[in-house]
Amino acid sequence: DPADALYNQGLANLNAGRLKEASRKFEAVDRQHPYSEYARKSMVMSAFTNYRQGNYDEAINAGKRYVQLYPSSEDAAYAQYIVGLSYFRQIRDVTQDQKESGRAIEAMDEVVQRWPESQYVEDARTKARFARDQLAGKEMQIGRYYLERREYIASAKRFRYVVENYSNTRHVEEALARLT
Repeated sequence: DPADALYNQGLANLNAGRLKEASRKFEAVDRQHPYSEYARKSMVMSAFTNYRQGNYDEAINAGKRYVQLYPSSEDAAYAQYIVGLSYFRQIRDVTQDQKESGRAIEAMDEVVQRWPESQYVEDARTKARFARDQLAGKEMQIGRYYLERREYIASAKRFRYVVENYSNTRHVEEALARLT
C-alpha cells in the first residue's frame, strides 16, 4: 500500500477510536516506507497511540527513536514530551520505587532545555515539579522509618538530603522540623 494511504487509514482509525488498528497502520508505514515523510509522521503518531493505549514502553521507544532520528524537526519536542508523559504515568505511590520519577524528570527537563519555545514547556515543568516532589516524599518516608527505629544519624542524613536537594518541594518544612 502507498505510504499516504496507510497513514490516512491510521488517522481515520485514530479518529474513530480504534487505537490498536491505528497503531498497526502507523507501524506499517514505518516498516514499508522507512525514509518517507509519512514514516516520520507515523513514528510520532505511533508513539501517541501507544501512549493512549497505555503501552508506555512502546511509546517511550518510539518517541526516543524519533528524537534520535529527527532532533531538529518541529515534532521532536512533542515526541520527547510523550516520552516524559509515559514515564510520568508510571510513577508509583511514594512507598514504592521511584525510578520512573527520575526518568520523568530527565525527559521533561530535556523538553524544557532543548525546546524552550515549545508549547509543552509549561506542562513539562509542572510534571517535573510533581516528580521531584515524589522523590522528596520517598526520602522523607525513608527518613521517618529510620527515625522510628531510632537510627538518628541515618534519618538526619535523609532529611538533610531533602533540604539540600529538594528545597522547592512541599517536604522541606517537615524535613527542617524533623532535623531540629
